[in-house]
Amino acid sequence: MFLQREKIVGCYYTVSLPSDDYFLLEVKDIDTSLCSHIYYNFASISANASIIINDPNAATEEGGLKQFNDLRKKNPMLKTLGTMECNEFTMTSADNINNAPLTDPKLRQKLVSNIVNYTKKYRFNGVDINYSDLPQHGGHPADKENFVLLLKALRERFDKENLILSVAVDPKEATAKILYDIKGISRYVNFINLKTFGFHGSSDADKKDGVGHNSPLYPSSKENAKERKKNIDYVVKYWISQGAPRGKLILGTASHGTSYTLANPKKFGRGAPFTKEGKFGNQMTYFSFCYMIKTWNYFYDPEQQVPYIHKGHETITYDDVRSIKAKAKYVQDMHLGGAMLYKIDHDDYRGDCGEKFPLLKTLNQVLRNEC
Repeated sequence: MFLQREKIVGCYYTVSLPSDDYFLLEVKDIDTSLCSHIYYNFASISANASIIINDPNAATEEGGLKQFNDLRKKNPMLKTLGTMECNEFTMTSADNINNAPLTDPKLRQKLVSNIVNYTKKYRFNGVDINYSDLPQHGGHPADKENFVLLLKALRERFDKENLILSVAVDPKEATAKILYDIKGISRYVNFINLKTFGFHGSSDADKKDGVGHNSPLYPSSKENAKERKKNIDYVVKYWISQGAPRGKLILGTASHGTSYTLANPKKFGRGAPFTKEGKFGNQMTYFSFCYMIKTWNYFYDPEQQVPYIHKGHETITYDDVRSIKAKAKYVQDMHLGGAMLYKIDHDDYRGDCGEKFPLLKTLNQVLRNEC
């Protein structure tokens, strides 16, 4: 098993075909010095335990996967991992059970072999299993045990091949109670990528609580008991209390924002009433709105340690260098294993608003003492 001595800076990236698109980070333009681990997004696990590459044209026919794993030539210390969706299994039959590779022992062993073969064929250093969505059937008590059994079988094979095994998980307590045996998972993985973002959105269900930040570090005094669980500090402490070693927890940070249309332009920040999703949507890439930060009104919430910008009836919640630095320092203070950015191709990788990769560089400055 790989031993990790320094803080991890994980980089999620989607391999795409080269094009004339202004907003496309090509593999060749990735600064490999800014990542300790880089993840290729992504492949899916089908209901018959086969591995499906989601964009085979970009990944194989155009050599995207080869270019991706060749990044190690630029930085021999870099580790490349393939990510795999392990919840929403691609249906290959009329069967309405969508997680058969977990529940059927024979399919589970077949899946293990297919994952190992995929990893070796494309020369990855390991695999990141994304198990973060509740299954369509609503979950079953055996799901927790079956997922741990899959990780145990993978660990046994991966140790023989000297491969890395990680998982990406929905960190929220309600989901964790349904999906995860946290202590069991921790026993078999090298580390756990907590997807500590997406705590709030602009759905009808969110309206009663008002505007909420995508990834608050701490709770707000404006929140009720239920809402006070939707923040990084609560989640990290919950996972630790359930048996996750601090050194295996990787804090997730995001390079996208969420926009809202305010009911009253004079009321903004946590809990502000809103009428609908903002005109910029729920998945704004940082590079697409960073230029607006200088021209819109800026507000930094000292309680939750996150920024907002607002102009007229529009407001955007997001992370900037200041809030990313606060989260990286939190990783240090809590003695966690590191942090990851989801995704580096949504960062300002061209430097249109200043220096290139400002969010990713901030993680490096704090966690790896590098500029």
